[in-house]
Parts: sequence; C-alpha cells; structure tokens
Amino acid sequence: MPTAIQQQILSDDVQDIVTYKPAWVIRKGNFVFLLILLLLLSLAFIIRYPDMVPASVRIAALNAPKMLTAKTEGRLEKLFVKNGDQVKKGQFLAFLQSTAKHEQVIKLQQWIAKTEPFAEAGDIGIILSNPLPVLNELGELQAAYQDFQNNMLETKALLCNGYYQKKKQAIVADIRFQNLLKQNLDSQANLQQQDFVLQKIQHDANEKLVKDKVIAPLEYNREKSKLLAKKESLEQMSTQLINNDVAQHDKNKELLDLQKFADDQKQKYRSELLKLKSSITEWEQNYIVVSPEDGKLEFSSFLQENQLVSNGQELFFIQPAVSRYYAEMKAGQRNFGKVQNGQKVIISLDGYPSAEFGSLYGRITYIANIPSARDSFLIKVELPDGMRTSYDREIFFRNNLSASAEIMTDEKRLISKLFGQFKEMIKR
Repeated sequence: MPTAIQQQILSDDVQDIVTYKPAWVIRKGNFVFLLILLLLLSLAFIIRYPDMVPASVRIAALNAPKMLTAKTEGRLEKLFVKNGDQVKKGQFLAFLQSTAKHEQVIKLQQWIAKTEPFAEAGDIGIILSNPLPVLNELGELQAAYQDFQNNMLETKALLCNGYYQKKKQAIVADIRFQNLLKQNLDSQANLQQQDFVLQKIQHDANEKLVKDKVIAPLEYNREKSKLLAKKESLEQMSTQLINNDVAQHDKNKELLDLQKFADDQKQKYRSELLKLKSSITEWEQNYIVVSPEDGKLEFSSFLQENQLVSNGQELFFIQPAVSRYYAEMKAGQRNFGKVQNGQKVIISLDGYPSAEFGSLYGRITYIANIPSARDSFLIKVELPDGMRTSYDREIFFRNNLSASAEIMTDEKRLISKLFGQFKEMIKR
C-alpha cells in the first residue's frame, strides 16, 4: 500500500488532471467543425459553377471603321488633316504625287458637277453661260480634256451659235408657206368644182336639147368641150394638191432629220462629258485621298508632307460615329448540345491580353442548324457594349480581329457538380 507521502503526491497529480481546463478548440472543436462544414455546404449550394464551351471567334462590324490606303507610289504632296480630327464625307484628306496639278483637276471636276445636270436634261445653253475653263496642267488627263473640248466646240458651233436654230426656223417657215399654199389650192379647187358643176348642168341641158333637135350638134360639141376642159382643170388642181402634200411631207422629214442630228450631237456631248468625268474619278482614286463618310480620323502611322509612301500603304482609319459590332464564332461538336440562344459569351482578343485589357462580353443571337465543311457550327454573338472591355477600355476595331471565346452554358450549383462527380466515382 502507498505511504501517506505517496498518497499525497498521487492526490496532487490527480487533482491537477481533474482541475485542468482544456483549450476552447478542444472543448468546442466538434461544434466549430460542424459549423465550417455547414458553411461549406451552404456555399456549395449558393455558388453556381457554369460549364464553359470553348470556341474560336472573329470580330466583325456593321458600318466598320474604313481603312484608307495609298493607291500609288510617290510623295505625300499635301496633308489636310491631323490625327484625331473629325472629318466629313467627301472631305479631302491628302494629295499624292501626280503629273497633274491637283487644283486644276478639282476645278475641272467642279465645272463638270455644275454642267452635268443640264447636259442630262438636254440643255446645251449651259455651254454659253458656264464656259469650260482653260486648263493646261492636267497631266495624264490632258488628252481626255482636249477630246472633250473639241467635242464641246463642235456642239457649240452646231447647236448654240445659231446654225441649228436658223435651219430649223427655215424649215418651219417652209412648212408654214406650204400650209398657206395648200389653203389657197383648196380654195381654187373648190371654185373650180363649182364651175364644173355649173358647166355640167349646162351640158346636160344642151344634151337634152340636141336630142330634141332644138340646137345643132356643133353647138352641143362646143359645150361638151368646155365641160371636158373644166374636168381637166380639176385634175390638174388635184395634182397640185398632191405635190403640195409631198413637199410638206419632205419638209417634215427634213425637220425630223435635223432634230435627230441635234439629239445625236447632244448625246455625243453627254458621252464625252461622262467619259471625262470617269477619267477624273479614276485619277482621283489614285492621287486624292477622300473621306468615305463622317467620323473620327486616325493615322495608321506617322505621316508628314513630302514623305514617300508605297502603293497599298495604310494611311488613315475613319471611325464612324455609330458602329455595331458582333462576333462570328465557330464551335465544334463537343458539348455543342449545351449551346443555346441568349447564353453569355466571354471573348478574349488575341492582340489584347485579357489580364491587361479585360474581356468582351456578348450574347448568342443565332446558331446555325447545319455544320460547315470543317464540321463546326457557325454562331453569331451580339456585343451590347461594343468594343468596350470589362476593364472599361475601348478597343480600336480592325477588320478580322481574331480571338478565343468561352460560352457559359448550364450554371449548375457547385454542390450538384460535386455530388455528380461523387456519383460517377461510385458508379466506377
């Protein structure tokens, strides 16, 4: 049996154990663990974990920014704009080197714009009120200008300097005189017809008298001769009337020929005018950079006057005031059954890292029913925020921007996904 001292020592150890108060973790550990487990289960129930379907995508636009390039190689003779300027449709942006003097070509173009509506309406009088400017520094356009000038001078001489009008007035006067002559001939024919009727009555009376032997046959023959003479006069008058009609018909034909000649000359003038206009338009496309629409102008590189540019070199971009952007996406058949209209799409541009610039967001608006030749489906994605990213940065649009995309399909709860995987493991 233990001694009293041993009992005292043992009692102190037991007392220490009995009186020891464990830490709160030990005392409440199970409760805390249960709370953490319940919290994790709640979060797994609340948090939704969407399935993502990857796809390749290309950014496109309606009324996209327009790229303007140099159509010929040479010096940049004149630069009319600055980077960031607001420009209007048809505004001159730059002149490229040419053998023609740009100011003279523009002057000729303005003259054509003023003259063309009158020429289309057949009004050649504009040649007199708005004469062709004298230009001798048109370079490659000089030959076309000279051909048109010769035609215009010919048209002016024939149609505007009195020849055509005088000729027409003379023919119209001849027709008027022939109408008066016809009226006179008709009047004479009417009188001769009346005289013939009277002579016929006299002849019929003498014929009865000669049958009754009241007058001699010789006297009857004289009256019959008079009747035949009257009839001959009527025939001659009829011939004169026919000749008058023929002459009047010839004059009308001559008038038609003259009108056709005038119309042909006007048509030739219009054709030469349009030919010159076409030559100027072709020249302008090569040597003048013109804004195709209203918008904000951006330089594609540093530009200054007298700088050498190459054929096809990018010069400017015109950003329209309003543009609608969309994405053309191609998705493979893997998980394609999950893709539906209205689903959200996250787009990361290849040239703009999403970690630095953010991502574009869109919604699916169209899904093709038939796969393409590469066994992928075409999907159209609208971009409601345009080219503004999740980092509130505006991306400058360029044609055929390539990107990668992820389609957010079923947004299942995280707990459903965990239990789904757990079931998969049990089945295995």
